[in-house]
Amino acid sequence: MSTGDLSPRDALWRMTNSYQVSQAINAAATLGIAGLLVDGPKSPDELAKATGAHAPSLYRLLRALASVGVFAERDEGSFVLMPPAEYLRSDVPGSIRA
Repeated sequence: MSTGDLSPRDALWRMTNSYQVSQAINAAATLGIAGLLVDGPKSPDELAKATGAHAPSLYRLLRALASVGVFAERDEGSFVLMPPAEYLRSDVPGSIRA
């Protein structure tokens, strides 16, 4: 859904909250989450152990990013890369991780 498809109120609401998505992406990039998911799905606990992050907080971060299509949550609670997350890896051409 584009901003043009939203009511003016909802479009403004989306704009005022956009910073939250960029901050979540920054946190995932800093932790190197995309690189850890290259070999397949991992649980928030596995990712927390690998990054030193707090597992419940990391789960909330991953859920937030799944809601905008960066990652996807599988039925068993693990997460996988979605196409946008590929550019959060440092080993791909065109990476924007930095």
